Amino acid sequence: MKRVIVAPLDWGLGHASRCIPIIRNLLARRCEVAIAGSGDSLTLLRAEFPSLASVLLPGYDPVYPAKGSMAWKMATQLPHFIKTIADEHRAAEALVTRGGIDVIISDNRYGFRSSRVPSVFITHQSNIMMPQRFGWLQNVVRQMNHRYISKFTRCWIPDLPGKPNLAGDLTYFGNTTGLKVDHIGPLSRFEPGAAPVEKKYDLVAIFSGPEPQRTLLEEKVVPQLRTSGLRYRVVRGIFSAAAAPEPHQVNFLTSHELQRVIEASDLVLARSGYSTVMDMAALRKKVIFIPTPGQTEQQYLARQLMESGMAFSVQQQDFDLADALEKSGRYSGFTSVPLSHHALDKALDIILSH
Repeated sequence: MKRVIVAPLDWGLGHASRCIPIIRNLLARRCEVAIAGSGDSLTLLRAEFPSLASVLLPGYDPVYPAKGSMAWKMATQLPHFIKTIADEHRAAEALVTRGGIDVIISDNRYGFRSSRVPSVFITHQSNIMMPQRFGWLQNVVRQMNHRYISKFTRCWIPDLPGKPNLAGDLTYFGNTTGLKVDHIGPLSRFEPGAAPVEKKYDLVAIFSGPEPQRTLLEEKVVPQLRTSGLRYRVVRGIFSAAAAPEPHQVNFLTSHELQRVIEASDLVLARSGYSTVMDMAALRKKVIFIPTPGQTEQQYLARQLMESGMAFSVQQQDFDLADALEKSGRYSGFTSVPLSHHALDKALDIILSH
């Protein structure tokens, strides 16, 4: 029996949510699985898999600006991020030294690896997008990113190889050699059923991501929903024991509960994080995307999906519900993205055979 530890990054819930199908697959193979992480991402996995052992890791704890330059705000936190990478690497080596770990699977935790056991790095951003004014740093950042990734046994890309794909140029590796890369296909915690679901809502709004932008989006959208006349549901995306402030709202839902709400809605409003994109593709939904201000990855994905005719997107400061509802009707939704577990099965076969 292989003993595997899975550790997602703590920037929002997306890295944790896309680890759920991997953990399910490992458990189906009768592997002994532990989870590791910090913040809300660890809380999410603990809620999904309450019987699994868990390990607390140092947190990246990124701070997003309410306004101003995202790139500058991230740059000021680089010393903290580099220290966290070193700290989590020491934590990984200590876990291996104590025994009980055969394989490490890290979702974007650059330091959570060991030279003594097979270690996998999961990312959809082998090509980290820089803001336009810092475009001259693109190649340098990509090379640094690949240098970190190359320390892992293999790199898993949760997307299709080639084009068309979901992540576009985010998965571009350039001329980098020496990296052992597996495209494992889009990952989603959701498992669509065969039976149609009765529609209860015109729209479900799902808020997520680091503060203060999560709250700023909620404050922008909810007042417009109240006066819209729509049948709607709001998933606030926060872990809180307190009741949600309004009957139409809920603080948090498990994967199963969230899937039921999404399938019961005609339209979804959400951030354009890549894990959300994969979830919407899995459920074949029509979506209004509102990228997090200053987050180049989400801006890029929202723009690409809009240009492809799949999903309408709008900047947070420009959001108008009536306008978004009218324009979203011109987009197809996710109707033709091929989803398969075969690629993930093959990648797991490789890493578990080491």
